[in-house]
Order: sequence, then structure tokens, then C-alpha cells
Amino acid sequence: MLFIVLLLVAIGDVVSISSPITPFTSYRYSTELEKGVAHLWWTIDNGAKDITFELHMKTTGWIALGISP
Repeated sequence: MLFIVLLLVAIGDVVSISSPITPFTSYRYSTELEKGVAHLWWTIDNGAKDITFELHMKTTGWIALGISP
């Protein structure tokens, strides 16, 4: 959760990104991690203690995303 909180503080005012693929659903927050390469969307549900996220990356191989408490 600490990772997400820090991310919100750093990029909470991002308005749009340039992903050519439309996200699967609507998310409250988004950021372009690397222009034209990596895009992240997420929504936090504090009541259910859930974070729903979607990551789009341009790659020729595997990607990994790590989240810690």
C-alpha cells in the first residue's frame, strides 16, 4: 500500500496519457510511466481494501509488477 500512496502524491494530477489501447474499465488515477512505453491505471476501494489496476507496456518479452505492504 505504501507504494500506491507515494505514487498518488507524486502523480495525482496527471490528466491523460498516450496509450493507443483503451483501458478495460474506468479508473480514478492514471499515469504514463514512460512516454509511449508504459501506462498504468488504478482505483482504490478503501472499504473493500482493494486496488484494481491495469498496466499496458510495449515490450518484446515479459513484464513484472511488484507490490508490497
